[in-house]
Amino acid sequence: MFWRFGRGVLAAVAATAVLAGAGTVVYSAQPNPVAGGPAGAGLCSGQASTARAAATVSDLRAFGDCEIGRRITTLGQLSSAVSASKGLASSDAATLSGYIAASKSGLTRLKATLDAETRLPAVRADILRIVAGYRVYVLVGPQVRLTIAADSELALKPHFDQLAAALAGRISAAQARGKDIATAQAALDAMNAAVAAATALAAPVRAQLLSLSVAKYNTGGAAPVIRNARTALIQARSDFRSAAQDGRNVLAALK
Repeated sequence: MFWRFGRGVLAAVAATAVLAGAGTVVYSAQPNPVAGGPAGAGLCSGQASTARAAATVSDLRAFGDCEIGRRITTLGQLSSAVSASKGLASSDAATLSGYIAASKSGLTRLKATLDAETRLPAVRADILRIVAGYRVYVLVGPQVRLTIAADSELALKPHFDQLAAALAGRISAAQARGKDIATAQAALDAMNAAVAAATALAAPVRAQLLSLSVAKYNTGGAAPVIRNARTALIQARSDFRSAAQDGRNVLAALK
């Protein structure tokens, strides 16, 4: 019974670790693709070319509307990612959903403003606000993806705690029977150390990410936080995988 329990926990932990570290969750600053290229980057290329060539109010407006539209599509994808995440803490889900909703509402209002403009300077200013005022791809996307990853990785710790307690009990029982438990104990110590290291890396990430704002990004303060968060979560994933292997080593040593 214990062996099935131990292997079952390790299998669940390993599967969650892989999921938490998947490229679309941890590493990518972009959301899922939309039509026209990764994150829709090429979707508005036609309107952009026309706007550069003619630079009329209507042409610039068409380009701006397209850029707003693809961002709203992306925000919908991010909202779906929040809703679908099984590891995301409810408080973090609520915060991220608020950020997404605020961005979508702001872009919708900006589109209405843009569509009412009749002068080129005003249209150009509105187009600049699409990027500088919302930062959907370089800020909101990473906030969502990396926070999901951080919460998903932290959700592994209770599984490891449960396994560590069970393994410690088995080691004590084996020692009482006169079995050499040095290898098993060393592997358990390594597992606990790896879990502690992973948790220490992942735990601060959520607060760091959720404290970021468009204003902070525009002054250069957000991009380093995002890079450091990504690096920390990659290492945390590696530590959790090491811990899973250490747990398997304990089971092997106790056979």
